[in-house]
Amino acid sequence: MVSVIIPMYNREKTIETAVKSVLEQTYGKLEVVIVDDCSTDNSVDVVKNISDERVRLLTCEENGGACKARNIGIENAKGEIIAFQDSDDYWHKDKLEKSLQALEVSGAEFVFSSFSRFQKDAPENGVDVLPRYNLNKEKDKMAKLLCINCVSTQTIVAKKEVFENIRFDERLPRFQDWELALQVLRSGFKMFYIEEPLVDCYITEGSITSDGRKAVRAFAIIGEKYKEYYRKNKIAKETFYYKTAVYMEKSGLNGSQSFKRAYQARKNKGMLLRYMLAKIKIYKYLCILLDNVFEYNNRKKNRK
Repeated sequence: MVSVIIPMYNREKTIETAVKSVLEQTYGKLEVVIVDDCSTDNSVDVVKNISDERVRLLTCEENGGACKARNIGIENAKGEIIAFQDSDDYWHKDKLEKSLQALEVSGAEFVFSSFSRFQKDAPENGVDVLPRYNLNKEKDKMAKLLCINCVSTQTIVAKKEVFENIRFDERLPRFQDWELALQVLRSGFKMFYIEEPLVDCYITEGSITSDGRKAVRAFAIIGEKYKEYYRKNKIAKETFYYKTAVYMEKSGLNGSQSFKRAYQARKNKGMLLRYMLAKIKIYKYLCILLDNVFEYNNRKKNRK
């Protein structure tokens, strides 16, 4: 049996569609474990009205975030296989069937697929197919994954043994799928990528994915947790600090020090230029501030 875990928080408008996309799978030997993270809307009532004995509803005593909710689901799962769905996404009908086939054929303990992401700023027709690289083709999967994530939570299907000593890091406000995949590879499990979009993901106003500052906090946690790996891999270290800096800049924070660390990793001239531009930005704002102070003092003197 497959245990499909869905964390839920205030998803009354999307949870029914997400659950039904699991219940309507071509592979039907499954249970849906919905973990409500103290929703304040009608999400729980919507779930209770889904008449299917395969659905189980668990409720958290306090709001602890999606990672904690997923871990509660893992601890209560009855299946030999564990999969994850999000409360606002949609599974293709053969998602489980193809994932289970991939587990058997590849000999892997952990499989994931590509997915279609729907958002306003995506290319053609608002659809973006991710990830952008094939992990199966990488000789050093850990080195590549340290640079850039290719795993999305709702595409994961894994044997229960994977989760005997592995859990989602509950400190992470974002990138929990990336960090989980790093744990899986670090633990020696075989990972296999299914080269077909099997999930439709929707970026909404309330999606965690849309919050840049959460990304910055998550990078800090991951960087500390895997610092030994980054210390040994210059390319991964450069990429990590560069992406940290970019998220900081997008969030209105100053990323100059992260650009500097990215440059120091490999002495890449292009990274040096990014660092210098970030520094210039600081000086630009500082000059504007000083000009405003100077002008204010002059006006004050003229009034006298």
